Amino acid sequence: MITGDQRPTAVAIGKLIGLLGKGMPDDKYALPCSELHEDPGLVREYSDPKLPKPLSRSGTRDLPVHSPKGAHDQHEKEYKCREELDEMTSHVRIWSRAQPSDKVAIVESLVKQGNVAAMTGDGVNDAPALTSAEIGVAMGINGTEVTKNAADMILLDDNFSTIVAAVKEGRKIYSNVQKYVLFNLSAKASECACLLTAIIFNLPMPIWGLQQLCNMVVTHIIPPMTIAFEDAEDYTMKIPPRETKNDLVLNRLHMVYRWLPFVLCYAVLMMSSLTLGVWLHTGFVHVNLLVGSSVINAVESNMAACALAGDIDVNGKFVPDVLPYHCRCYIRSNLFAEQPVVQDEWGRVDASEVGLNRFTGYTGSAFTKDSTPFQNGTGSQLFPCTDVSGQTHLCWRSLLAPRPLLAPTNCAYYGSKLGQTMGYASIQLAEILGLMTFRTDGPFWSARISYSYLGVLFFNLTCLAIFVYVPPVTNLLGLAPLSPHRLALACIAPLILVIVAEIIKVEYRRQLRLHHAARGVFRSACL
Repeated sequence: MITGDQRPTAVAIGKLIGLLGKGMPDDKYALPCSELHEDPGLVREYSDPKLPKPLSRSGTRDLPVHSPKGAHDQHEKEYKCREELDEMTSHVRIWSRAQPSDKVAIVESLVKQGNVAAMTGDGVNDAPALTSAEIGVAMGINGTEVTKNAADMILLDDNFSTIVAAVKEGRKIYSNVQKYVLFNLSAKASECACLLTAIIFNLPMPIWGLQQLCNMVVTHIIPPMTIAFEDAEDYTMKIPPRETKNDLVLNRLHMVYRWLPFVLCYAVLMMSSLTLGVWLHTGFVHVNLLVGSSVINAVESNMAACALAGDIDVNGKFVPDVLPYHCRCYIRSNLFAEQPVVQDEWGRVDASEVGLNRFTGYTGSAFTKDSTPFQNGTGSQLFPCTDVSGQTHLCWRSLLAPRPLLAPTNCAYYGSKLGQTMGYASIQLAEILGLMTFRTDGPFWSARISYSYLGVLFFNLTCLAIFVYVPPVTNLLGLAPLSPHRLALACIAPLILVIVAEIIKVEYRRQLRLHHAARGVFRSACL
């Protein structure tokens, strides 16, 4: 408190409002502003470089109040050196008999010490100090127009407690912005990590372009907005102001103890869900094995899921067909099946007209060997041919007759689609459930019930059901409907991710406590 009143009056008011507590001596924590100035008997003219060095104590004189005096302010007393001013302003709580320049000196000393100084005032003589502070606050009712113009914030109700409420609201908003940015960076980096993992290890892509666009709308854009309505953390008003220099929204604690562990765990769990789904439906996980091979006996030796035939062109190069003529998949109904069901499919001319079970990809006996032109063996349709490199393949005997090929719904292709759908469902569920863990630094169950989050959760799950089970949308996105058993398997990875994310937050809270303790905060109700 800086006031122009007499010291006894200022002390009495200070005790009344709690600035001075019991056991705090007045002569230490409440001083008149005359203490900021040098002893008149020791001061020489600082502004005249021709005069000898002043007889006052030496020290740094780099505050604006130490500037050389002009003709209009020669009457003002000289201020003590910066070190002495800093020592006093660091512990004095009440200043009395203040002049406008005294307020400037106090505020500038606090700012030089690295404090975030806020100055409130209503009169014309407060304006210089308001502009010197980190933030100037003027009274909106009783404040002068000069003060309002010099201030950064105006209190419309002239209530000091509004300043505290504004600071708390501002910190809550910034904290929620951090959570929003952290979630989006985590979700997007996690999907990138999944794609890189698929490329490096030759696995099917967990998510494709149009699927990604739909997922961004229902997971990355709309649901994170609910974070704006989250409550402030319990420690919000117990910590000092944040460092604004080189501020990048997220700090090292966020990136090392939240972002990085989440991304790594996400990539491992989602790719595990994807590969599990593909393996359950085909018996293979690598793309080159699922696409098929033109090498003779590749399917019989389990070197590929499908066999490709073709022709030798005029240059002697082998040109394979787009679709295979034979696929063999090893299908498991559950994780604990001892022996897989072997689904052996052979091509036929009317393959595109054969229906299938959209939940399993099963086509009955339509593609069994006895129901196709291959019932007498592959020799009736194909013969070995050698390309210009000396590699032996299988070529069609008749170049003009329709070729008995499998449809794009063959067991390898459709089984991969079912597995990829499991991976996509895991990704969308992981992100909407993961958002729940980003709502608060504490355990997610300790946060208040958020109807906005429950609303976007229902919205997200409804969209997922449409994507997976409404045929036109499912076909457009390149997905396939999942049976209840497969959908339950797809939910395992997201649930594990939520558990892992909460375990990660335990270490994050410990590091946050250490960070707060280093800044002088030793207790935090939430942490």
